[in-house]
Amino acid sequence: MLKPSTEILQELLDHLGVKANRLSVEIGDNSNSRIYYVRNGRSKISPKLAKAITERYKEIDYDYLLTGKGELVRKGVMVNNSGNVFVEKPDGSFNVTTRLVPFDAYSSYLETLDDVSVIHDWEEVTFSVDRYGRGNYLAFKNKGDSMNGGKINDTPNNSLLLGRELQRHHWLDGFNPTLYGWIILSKKNVFHKDIIGLNKEKGTILCHSRNTSPEFSNFELELNDVYQIFKVIKRTF
Repeated sequence: MLKPSTEILQELLDHLGVKANRLSVEIGDNSNSRIYYVRNGRSKISPKLAKAITERYKEIDYDYLLTGKGELVRKGVMVNNSGNVFVEKPDGSFNVTTRLVPFDAYSSYLETLDDVSVIHDWEEVTFSVDRYGRGNYLAFKNKGDSMNGGKINDTPNNSLLLGRELQRHHWLDGFNPTLYGWIILSKKNVFHKDIIGLNKEKGTILCHSRNTSPEFSNFELELNDVYQIFKVIKRTF
């Protein structure tokens, strides 16, 4: 006997830690009708609805939503507290899938920080990583050649970057040298730079470009004007 869709839906909501109306928004059903009908027993979870849910939440098993057989969460798939999906590969490494924020769309990304009710249909990208991570991962598509000085660890224009967030309470501990630099999300703009200095008294960081052209000179940035800082851990060209 198939498990009732109402029970499966409630199990899904409990797992995700969201309410029904939030789930509707996340899967693009702003009218809330499909989830509402299932929750009230007026319809079952349809293949179309199951597809929408599993495209948004990749750890959820499609067949389970339709039948209740097996497990709600796919084996070998883990989701950290930031919503990043890690899929284990046969060799023990993982693919991590996360949202992609093009530098050109930065202003739209800021809306998601200022208002949690704002949902953007961001493209998602997948990177191969050595291990499961508990941090907040986000992908970026850079613009320009400020971090391209021609060396092996430099980054050309339009590269895809995987960043792991450095939490704010660690900022005043300092910024160690990195292979690929930092993504800095500020009130002024989004920057891909090396951070080569920290002035604790002034509350500023010194940002450095790897391209030696005069237009890419060093500059200071006030930490009070910074929203988030991500360490770049992977790149693809």
